[in-house]
Amino acid sequence: MYQNSFPIGVIDSGIGGLTVVRQIQRILPGEDIIFFGDSANCPYGNRSADEIYELSLRMLRYMESRGVKCVAIACNTISSLVERLRPQCPFPLISIIESGADYIAREKLPSVGVIATEFTVSAGVYDTRIHALAPDCEVVSRGSPELAGLIDRGDLNQAVIDEEITAQVDVILSRAPVRDLLLACTHFPIVEENFRRCFPELRLIDPAEQQAIAVKNMLVYRTLTNPQNRGSLTVETSGDPDVYAAIARMLSLYGPKDCKAVSLT
Repeated sequence: MYQNSFPIGVIDSGIGGLTVVRQIQRILPGEDIIFFGDSANCPYGNRSADEIYELSLRMLRYMESRGVKCVAIACNTISSLVERLRPQCPFPLISIIESGADYIAREKLPSVGVIATEFTVSAGVYDTRIHALAPDCEVVSRGSPELAGLIDRGDLNQAVIDEEITAQVDVILSRAPVRDLLLACTHFPIVEENFRRCFPELRLIDPAEQQAIAVKNMLVYRTLTNPQNRGSLTVETSGDPDVYAAIARMLSLYGPKDCKAVSLT
């Protein structure tokens, strides 16, 4: 039996999921959060579906051992396998892809650009979900092989980041004159200002906010919201905890006094 005081789990292939934590803290300030980023194996987007599944299941089993009441999959690549993962979990999984695609359908956009990892694009999950809800929306997707890895390593060289963003978004714009760009990798909002500088004419969509709303709606429905005024945040990673601490400070997250390395093997 789940209790209100149980924490929310958040998993990602790396540091990008901290952008989802930021939105959950804003919308659900009383919730305790346990975040795990698997930077030792990032980027997931260049791996096979079976590899991604096994790595994700390992994190989900770890979250089960920590007694979470739900898990927000703050990774578009992992979320593309959510239907395969759900039967393995005793707690609800909230997919960032479902949250982002549902928002686009509600907005009734005539077209949208989607920039993601190569795996997310090749899986076609955004196209499928959006077209199921909004058949007339033109979806133009492009996978970046480099951007998530650069961000996860903390390699935020502005010229290199701008070059990769420009190369991939130019391809999207060559295919359709989109006005809205979905940042379909939770790493990408960390360099949101780079996107705005390179393409000021585009409206950027961050699905993290919609995912946080979905988490809240699920907890309210199950009467599992935590009534405390301010929750805590535990940040753990298989990679370099110093990078996570730096990004947590950049995103103004509250709660973590430090970030620690944890091995799931």
